[in-house]
Amino acid sequence: MMKHFLTFLLCVVSFTALRAQTAERRSGEMLLQLSADAGLETVLHQLSRAAGTPVTLKSAVASEWQVYLLAFDESVANAEALLAAARRLPGVGVAQWNHRAFERNTTPNDPDWNQQDDMDLIGMPVAWDVATGGLTPAGDTIVIAVLEKGALLDHPDLAPNVWYNRSEIPGNEIDDDGNGYTDDYRGWNPRTEDDSPGTVSTHGTSVNGIIGARGNNAAGVTGVNWNVKLMNLANVEYESEIISAYNYVAKMRRLYNTTNKAKGAFIVATNASFGINNERAVDHPLWCAVYDSLGKVGVLSVGATANIDVNVDTDGDMPSTCSSEYLITVNNVDKFDNKMPSTGYGPINIDLGAPGQGSYTTRSETNLPRYGPFDGTSAATPHVTGAVGLLYNLECVNFTADALTQPAVCAKRVRDVILQNVSPNTTLQGVTTTGGRLDVAAATKAVQNLCGGAPTGPLAIQWVRPNPVETTLRVQYQTPTYTPYRFRIFNILGQQLYEETITPDPFSQNIWEYDASRLPKGVYVVSFGRNDVVRSEKFVKK
Repeated sequence: MMKHFLTFLLCVVSFTALRAQTAERRSGEMLLQLSADAGLETVLHQLSRAAGTPVTLKSAVASEWQVYLLAFDESVANAEALLAAARRLPGVGVAQWNHRAFERNTTPNDPDWNQQDDMDLIGMPVAWDVATGGLTPAGDTIVIAVLEKGALLDHPDLAPNVWYNRSEIPGNEIDDDGNGYTDDYRGWNPRTEDDSPGTVSTHGTSVNGIIGARGNNAAGVTGVNWNVKLMNLANVEYESEIISAYNYVAKMRRLYNTTNKAKGAFIVATNASFGINNERAVDHPLWCAVYDSLGKVGVLSVGATANIDVNVDTDGDMPSTCSSEYLITVNNVDKFDNKMPSTGYGPINIDLGAPGQGSYTTRSETNLPRYGPFDGTSAATPHVTGAVGLLYNLECVNFTADALTQPAVCAKRVRDVILQNVSPNTTLQGVTTTGGRLDVAAATKAVQNLCGGAPTGPLAIQWVRPNPVETTLRVQYQTPTYTPYRFRIFNILGQQLYEETITPDPFSQNIWEYDASRLPKGVYVVSFGRNDVVRSEKFVKK
């Protein structure tokens, strides 16, 4: 909660500040989000008058979210004046440019990395003893959506795990499953508005391979998941395409939830190994908004931070600075488990590290299947995305039993297990929200330990750490029920400084975190309880 509040403040403060880099946008295009009662034709007419040239609808990027892509002749119209006019129009909720996002790969510089040290580092051999991906205990086929320009999906190590929309008949020009998309048999391409796989790149092939290259098949490499379905969202480069691709994911997961598994897809995570350096969430409200929309239907999103040494909290980054609780942001560690110098960081916005430098996975060269190194946050991020999918495969029925009935609750539970079970890492402490690196073995073990549900007992604060504290205060608690309770912070004079209501989850470690970095030095009290039953402990801010 504090992370998101502080992110909001940083965004507001920095809105008028000079930025080191202006994001690239597509000339002559503007994204609009209209209110429910606004008329698109009326808005187009008013904008055309303001521009002195026709402003037309190029595409309905996400019609259910009222997001539209408009086109105009920028050689005639004053673009900045037109954007300002659009923002003043009644019925226009958001107006922004159609920015471009960039792949976040770095050039490999050491071809002699030991193969797949990245998987050892995050404990995959231990995790694979418990789960290898594929189905939930309820029989749902686990799907991960990968947003890329394109990938070699017929690579021998990827082809067995590619997702197909079995409710759609390919090539008949009919929307067979009624999801609003025609012939989306192999996924969706927002640019061409069909299921064409996009332009093959080794970047997309490698990202897919880390998530879900087929494992234990006596060939090539393995992904975090041996068996998982990889949904292809191709030609995702401009912001309109990003939003459109996420909209497809949201529709397919919602359809799965509401048709009792008859249609759609059980998508549990999306992977975005791209972004824009030095950009702030306040300038990309539509992009940031999709993460909450996806979370509501049960989809976690995982995003790569920058491949430069930058504090994204102060200097900006997209999508790192989006404040959704359904977005996990990742930076890059090397094979020695040290944060790479060339990776973004931020104690407010970057959640954890994962192995990127020296990862070894599937590649494609001139459309031919290959294997080799793949580096950067582009490589780190799919390790986390793959971990999300793997946790849904665990043989713990209650852990994901509410995935369709309470999808947002279930998604946050999975997120919490990953973030609360990182491997502590001194190079990530103070520069990420968790201070640690992805540990899939620890996450799977935590679920196993809590498979029957966390024990209840008398209301208690079990420990407060660290004490004294400099930045993040962590409090482990115990409750007699899984109903809402309040955490509050007081100064020594008894003045309340902060309050937050939490609902304990039977599959969490019952740890509450508070950003104490802005507190002056002194003695404080953390209290926890509900109604008149309260437990309190003192702590020192140094």
